[in-house]
Amino acid sequence: MVSNDNGGGGEATLAMTGAGAGLYTAGRIALVVSLLGLIAIGPGLLALVLQWWLPLIGIGGALVANSTGIGGGIVFVPAFDMLGLKPGEIVGTSLIIQSFGMTMGALTYLSRRRHRQKQQAEGLSNSCYRMVIALTALPAVATAWLATEGGLRPDLPLKTIFKVISLSLVALIVASEFLPKPDAEARKITWDKDAAFLLGIGVAGGFFVGWISIGVGELLAVYLLLRGARGSDAIGLAVIVTSVSVLLVGLVTGFGLPADVTTGLLVAPGALLGGFLAPYVLSMVGQARVKWFCATIIVMSAFV
Repeated sequence: MVSNDNGGGGEATLAMTGAGAGLYTAGRIALVVSLLGLIAIGPGLLALVLQWWLPLIGIGGALVANSTGIGGGIVFVPAFDMLGLKPGEIVGTSLIIQSFGMTMGALTYLSRRRHRQKQQAEGLSNSCYRMVIALTALPAVATAWLATEGGLRPDLPLKTIFKVISLSLVALIVASEFLPKPDAEARKITWDKDAAFLLGIGVAGGFFVGWISIGVGELLAVYLLLRGARGSDAIGLAVIVTSVSVLLVGLVTGFGLPADVTTGLLVAPGALLGGFLAPYVLSMVGQARVKWFCATIIVMSAFV
């Protein structure tokens, strides 16, 4: 792998300094407080104890999602199907959870990246981050809206759509491990070389998000890895774009997609914890091991 954080020697320090780190910390605290407030006025905090298995699903889904760039729906969709949620509510419920879990992961990746950049400038630049996020997240929101509110979706059962897309993503994940990577000069992410591909990822990934709540982050992570980006940049950007996409989808739909809100709120605390821990898990375990593990989980979930 081109990435130098593929072997498990990544730094896992929690010490953050400066105003930027303080902003990320404040954002993470705000997520926790807002979620606990919603639970308190909704199902009640005692429900977290009575239905203790739901936060555990959140931890598992967010660890997978935020350590690989794969959306948490890869765990939530089959889990909610087994729990008996209505097919029409599964995607909306998954997006509620990802709004918390992926956002926690995004803030944690950005905080860790800022800390690394202060020690040694490396990886993709800030301007490259802005370009990638804009070119993928904005079209993803538009096509996710078309897939949900616009009704533009295949006339197939949710499980069938999930199986086809998730297994296709497994193939891309495996391919990213074996296909040759470009040299140092060719791997630079630029507008001229990458804009069209990033737009395509946003358009296709947005449809996938609207259909099964995952897709744009996975496609982006695989593309950036194939282009030779560091694992921390590829997966971090995938998490950030997924977070921005699901939050904006919620805003443009007025958070009105059919969903089991109670289940979503009770799974979300685990997703917050998993989203916080995942970047450290990636550093300690290594990108390749995490990807092979998650590829196995995806294959298993597709056939449950």
